[in-house]
Amino acid sequence: MSPRYNRSRMSKQQAKKLGDFIRTEREAAGRSLSQLAEAVGVQKSTILRMEHGAIESPSPLTLQQIAEVLGADFEDLFALAGYGTPDGLPAAGPYLRRKYGAMPEEALAEAEAFFAEWEAKHRAEDAEEAE
Repeated sequence: MSPRYNRSRMSKQQAKKLGDFIRTEREAAGRSLSQLAEAVGVQKSTILRMEHGAIESPSPLTLQQIAEVLGADFEDLFALAGYGTPDGLPAAGPYLRRKYGAMPEEALAEAEAFFAEWEAKHRAEDAEEAE
């Protein structure tokens, strides 16, 4: 039996943050709107509306398929959309944006940068110790 997810609506701000994340991941993967839509099996307009924050209750299945196609962690998309995940945790950035979404963008960016630097530092230390 597949897990059920609360289909409550996101705020406009949350929907916009999810859309920005999807657009950033899509562009980083070098995919066009059309390519992503075709790979996921949805209309191009669906991806466009998601990226613009116009879909306030996205399908968990669609989010999971987007993550798979883009090579992103579905937990990140689920966290931004307000869905819990059966396994795994989101990365720090999506978690912070979901948990502290009312904070100023500058504060969120500062926290994300801190955690990215922290993670890179400790991963490098782990790699050195493994050698």
